[in-house]
Amino acid sequence: MKRIDLVVIGTVLALAAILLLLFRAPSGAEGYAVVYVNDEEYARLPLDTPATLTIDQGDGKVNVVEIFKGGVRMQSASCHNQLCVQQGDVTPQSAAHAALKNWIVCLPNGVSIELVAEDAP
Repeated sequence: MKRIDLVVIGTVLALAAILLLLFRAPSGAEGYAVVYVNDEEYARLPLDTPATLTIDQGDGKVNVVEIFKGGVRMQSASCHNQLCVQQGDVTPQSAAHAALKNWIVCLPNGVSIELVAEDAP
């Protein structure tokens, strides 16, 4: 390898590192997930603490909500279509591109989750 090749590679790597630091996605740890059951608030969970919430409505309707650092997902549900589980992770970054934005909805079980991102101070 010639010296110029090493300079070009070093410059590209340095530029990539700088861009990564400048445009790195925020942690998304600020905010909370609001869980609703039949349109009534059931729980409000902070996004900075991992947690699992099991919602058992007693009539065979069971949903498991998982909070991970910076986001939320429907881990499992007793509904027949599993669309809520297939929505995957919802984070402040992914909400802009998701079909339901910052919501996960399980219509058959009447459970919905709203991701509320708080702006950093």
